[in-house]
Amino acid sequence: MAILNFVQQYYRNTQAIENQFCALAVFFDRSCHSAWIEKRTGSVEPERSAILYRLLCAIRVGNPFYSLIILYFDLMLKKTNVVFTRKMLLLQAGCWLLFYVFLVLYAVQKWGTWSGAFTSTTIGMSSYVLAVYGNALWLMPRFYRTGKKTTYFLLAFLFLAFVIGARMMAEFLILYPMHGRLPFYNLSVAQFTFCTISDFLAFFFGAMLYTTADYITLLRKQETMRMQQAAAELNLLKAQVQPHFLFNTLNNIYYLAYTKSDLAATVIARLSGIMRYFVDEAPKEKVPITTEINFLKNYMELEQIRMLHAASLQFTHEGVDEMIRIPPMLLIPLVENIYKHGVDKSVPENNVNLRLRMENGYLKFNTVNTVQPAEAGAGSGVGLDNLRKRLTLLFGNDFTLKTEQEGQLYKVELQFPVK
Repeated sequence: MAILNFVQQYYRNTQAIENQFCALAVFFDRSCHSAWIEKRTGSVEPERSAILYRLLCAIRVGNPFYSLIILYFDLMLKKTNVVFTRKMLLLQAGCWLLFYVFLVLYAVQKWGTWSGAFTSTTIGMSSYVLAVYGNALWLMPRFYRTGKKTTYFLLAFLFLAFVIGARMMAEFLILYPMHGRLPFYNLSVAQFTFCTISDFLAFFFGAMLYTTADYITLLRKQETMRMQQAAAELNLLKAQVQPHFLFNTLNNIYYLAYTKSDLAATVIARLSGIMRYFVDEAPKEKVPITTEINFLKNYMELEQIRMLHAASLQFTHEGVDEMIRIPPMLLIPLVENIYKHGVDKSVPENNVNLRLRMENGYLKFNTVNTVQPAEAGAGSGVGLDNLRKRLTLLFGNDFTLKTEQEGQLYKVELQFPVK
């Protein structure tokens, strides 16, 4: 009675009880985590808990059974770990149901009657459920996890003694007269031994359930941290592209200003448009392919203006679906590499051929440019290195980035999946 009084005392505040029922109603309708959030924020609609509200009346008149139910679900709602995700709840319910059916079928063969089978199985199953979740929801997280191991083992002993005693008493009061005063259910040593072993195994299973759920939660946190770290590294690599590009473009402007070229103002205007791309489009996760194509054209026009002899340029992108979206600034490093390390800006014989196309769900970008003997074997700088790192973070191993030099032709092939 002291325990039941404590439970009723726990819910003396009527408004608190109503909030618990509202959260419990949403728990059956939504996921456990969202129900817990709604309970805390007070956004649960009372109309959705009309059926459970009737149970509230039972608690108000002092029914301790329903108080225990609400206390149990309150613990469930406060535990937002992996044990109470919708999938885990369904999995656990399915396992308990299969176990219950198996025990009922076994008991029918043993006692020969369905009533005796259901009664004995229900008593045993109730003790198993209490042992499993009493350990997994209360003892393990509240005492063992917080380092109070001595308290945990003491309370575990008392809790198991209570579960075993309650089960033996229920079997003595119900099954002993039902089965013709069978000596086994007369608080015998055999009954005590069987109940102790079976309930201890259930108690141990509760510890395993909590440990497994805690381990899965830890793995999920680690995966989230890895994703956040990858995203941070990806953003850093993306940010490194912009200073690299600006450095080269400012070199172009410096050259034009140094030679007092009338094109300096035009270049600055185009640079302003490109800077707008950096501000508006580059921070996005994905941009339309047309935006990226226009960005490439603006950049190549800037480079063509800088060259003493403009290169023979061909850029084909017919047939590319304009609706597709790609991560920004994946194509520019290849074009930038051509003008920085490939063509010789002081000679007229420079050819640049760019081809962009879709093929089997992949976007393919091929570049071919002439490399003068003085430029042969030149490095590609940090642009392609950063590009490869970004591609790895974005697509894992599902991409291709190949470079090849055949005589005075330098070829680059890039492909990655698009949706």
